[in-house]
Amino acid sequence: MKNINLLIIAAACFAFSFAGCRPVSNQMDPGMPSDGEITYTLRQVIEYDPVNVNGIDVSPYFGFFNTLRFTIHVRDGKMAYLQYTDGDIPFSPFSFEMEEGVVECMLDTDVLPYALRLKESGETVAYFRNGEFYIPFQLDCKDLSYEYRFREIVE
Repeated sequence: MKNINLLIIAAACFAFSFAGCRPVSNQMDPGMPSDGEITYTLRQVIEYDPVNVNGIDVSPYFGFFNTLRFTIHVRDGKMAYLQYTDGDIPFSPFSFEMEEGVVECMLDTDVLPYALRLKESGETVAYFRNGEFYIPFQLDCKDLSYEYRFREIVE
Protein backbone atom coordinates (compact mmCIF):
# COMPACT_ATOMS: atom_id res chain seq x y z
CA MET A 1 0.00 0.00 0.00
CA LYS A 2 2.86 2.38 0.81
CA ASN A 3 4.38 1.77 -2.63
CA ILE A 4 1.09 2.62 -4.37
CA ASN A 5 0.77 5.91 -2.43
CA LEU A 6 4.37 6.74 -3.25
CA LEU A 7 3.73 5.99 -6.93
CA ILE A 8 0.61 8.20 -6.94
CA ILE A 9 2.48 11.08 -5.31
CA ALA A 10 5.40 10.73 -7.74
CA ALA A 11 3.01 10.71 -10.74
CA ALA A 12 1.19 13.79 -9.42
CA CYS A 13 4.47 15.68 -8.92
CA PHE A 14 5.57 14.72 -12.42
CA ALA A 15 2.26 15.95 -13.89
CA PHE A 16 2.40 19.24 -11.97
CA SER A 17 5.98 19.88 -13.07
CA PHE A 18 4.77 20.32 -16.65
CA ALA A 19 1.90 22.61 -15.70
CA GLY A 20 4.28 25.52 -14.99
CA CYS A 21 6.38 25.15 -18.14
CA ARG A 22 6.02 27.63 -20.95
CA PRO A 23 8.16 28.30 -23.99
CA VAL A 24 10.98 30.80 -23.51
CA SER A 25 11.35 33.72 -25.88
CA ASN A 26 13.43 36.87 -26.09
CA GLN A 27 10.88 38.37 -23.71
CA MET A 28 11.54 38.50 -19.96
CA ASP A 29 8.03 39.10 -18.73
CA PRO A 30 4.59 38.58 -20.24
CA GLY A 31 3.77 42.08 -18.98
CA MET A 32 6.53 43.59 -21.11
CA PRO A 33 5.13 46.08 -23.59
CA SER A 34 5.06 45.02 -27.24
CA ASP A 35 6.63 48.39 -28.14
CA GLY A 36 8.15 50.97 -25.85
CA GLU A 37 11.02 51.69 -23.51
CA ILE A 38 12.03 50.39 -20.09
CA THR A 39 14.56 52.48 -18.16
CA TYR A 40 16.68 51.06 -15.35
CA THR A 41 18.72 52.71 -12.61
CA LEU A 42 21.04 51.27 -9.98
CA ARG A 43 19.50 49.59 -6.99
CA GLN A 44 22.80 48.53 -5.40
CA VAL A 45 26.53 48.32 -6.05
CA ILE A 46 27.69 45.19 -4.26
CA GLU A 47 31.35 44.78 -3.29
CA TYR A 48 32.59 41.25 -2.61
CA ASP A 49 35.84 40.44 -0.80
CA PRO A 50 37.27 37.46 1.09
CA VAL A 51 35.72 38.70 4.36
CA ASN A 52 32.35 39.82 2.93
CA VAL A 53 31.54 36.87 0.67
CA ASN A 54 27.84 37.88 0.55
CA GLY A 55 28.83 41.41 -0.39
CA ILE A 56 28.10 44.86 0.96
CA ASP A 57 26.31 47.73 -0.77
CA VAL A 58 28.77 50.59 -1.41
CA SER A 59 26.46 52.80 -3.50
CA PRO A 60 25.44 55.10 -0.57
CA TYR A 61 29.09 56.15 -0.19
CA PHE A 62 29.56 57.40 -3.76
CA GLY A 63 27.11 59.92 -5.21
CA PHE A 64 28.19 59.39 -8.81
CA PHE A 65 26.42 56.01 -8.94
CA ASN A 66 23.08 57.84 -9.08
CA THR A 67 23.86 58.95 -12.66
CA LEU A 68 24.06 55.43 -14.16
CA ARG A 69 21.14 54.48 -16.44
CA PHE A 70 20.25 52.13 -19.23
CA THR A 71 17.17 51.96 -21.38
CA ILE A 72 15.91 48.96 -23.30
CA HIS A 73 13.83 49.68 -26.38
CA VAL A 74 11.26 46.94 -26.98
CA ARG A 75 9.96 46.21 -30.49
CA ASP A 76 7.39 43.50 -31.26
CA GLY A 77 7.60 42.26 -27.66
CA LYS A 78 11.38 41.64 -27.81
CA MET A 79 14.40 43.57 -26.64
CA ALA A 80 15.77 45.27 -29.72
CA TYR A 81 17.91 48.26 -28.70
CA LEU A 82 19.93 49.36 -25.71
CA GLN A 83 21.03 52.81 -24.62
CA TYR A 84 23.62 52.76 -21.81
CA THR A 85 25.23 55.71 -20.03
CA ASP A 86 27.83 55.61 -17.24
CA GLY A 87 26.91 59.16 -16.27
CA ASP A 88 29.59 60.57 -13.94
CA ILE A 89 31.10 57.20 -12.97
CA PRO A 90 34.90 57.37 -13.52
CA PHE A 91 35.26 53.74 -14.69
CA SER A 92 33.53 51.26 -16.97
CA PRO A 93 32.35 47.82 -15.81
CA PHE A 94 32.99 46.37 -19.27
CA SER A 95 36.11 44.64 -20.54
CA PHE A 96 35.24 45.92 -24.03
CA GLU A 97 34.55 49.33 -25.55
CA MET A 98 30.86 50.07 -25.02
CA GLU A 99 29.41 52.11 -27.85
CA GLU A 100 27.71 55.42 -27.09
CA GLY A 101 24.11 55.96 -28.06
CA VAL A 102 21.54 53.39 -29.10
CA VAL A 103 22.85 49.94 -30.11
CA GLU A 104 21.10 46.74 -31.20
CA CYS A 105 20.76 44.11 -28.49
CA MET A 106 19.04 40.83 -27.74
CA LEU A 107 18.21 38.78 -24.68
CA ASP A 108 19.96 35.41 -24.98
CA THR A 109 17.63 32.91 -23.32
CA ASP A 110 19.74 29.90 -24.37
CA VAL A 111 22.05 30.45 -21.37
CA LEU A 112 21.45 30.68 -17.64
CA PRO A 113 21.36 33.31 -16.34
CA TYR A 114 19.87 35.08 -19.35
CA ALA A 115 22.36 37.42 -21.02
CA LEU A 116 21.66 40.81 -22.56
CA ARG A 117 24.05 40.91 -25.51
CA LEU A 118 25.08 43.39 -28.15
CA LYS A 119 23.79 42.04 -31.42
CA GLU A 120 26.77 43.04 -33.57
CA SER A 121 29.64 41.80 -31.37
CA GLY A 122 27.88 39.27 -29.12
CA GLU A 123 29.46 40.91 -26.03
CA THR A 124 27.47 40.49 -22.82
CA VAL A 125 26.31 43.78 -21.32
CA ALA A 126 24.25 42.43 -18.40
CA TYR A 127 22.70 39.30 -16.99
CA PHE A 128 19.10 38.75 -15.89
CA ARG A 129 18.38 36.70 -12.76
CA ASN A 130 15.67 36.75 -10.10
CA GLY A 131 13.75 39.46 -11.91
CA GLU A 132 16.59 41.98 -12.17
CA PHE A 133 19.54 42.89 -14.38
CA TYR A 134 23.04 42.82 -12.97
CA ILE A 135 26.54 43.54 -14.29
CA PRO A 136 29.49 41.85 -12.55
CA PHE A 137 32.84 43.61 -12.92
CA GLN A 138 36.38 43.80 -11.60
CA LEU A 139 38.52 46.86 -10.94
CA ASP A 140 42.27 46.98 -10.21
CA CYS A 141 42.29 44.92 -6.99
CA LYS A 142 41.87 41.22 -7.76
CA ASP A 143 40.65 40.50 -4.19
CA LEU A 144 37.61 42.75 -4.69
CA SER A 145 34.84 42.19 -7.20
CA TYR A 146 31.69 44.19 -7.81
CA GLU A 147 28.20 43.84 -9.17
CA TYR A 148 25.77 46.50 -10.33
CA ARG A 149 22.14 45.55 -9.57
CA PHE A 150 19.42 47.46 -11.38
CA ARG A 151 15.76 48.25 -10.85
CA GLU A 152 13.19 49.48 -13.32
CA ILE A 153 12.21 53.13 -13.04
CA VAL A 154 8.44 53.13 -12.70
CA GLU A 155 6.76 56.46 -13.32
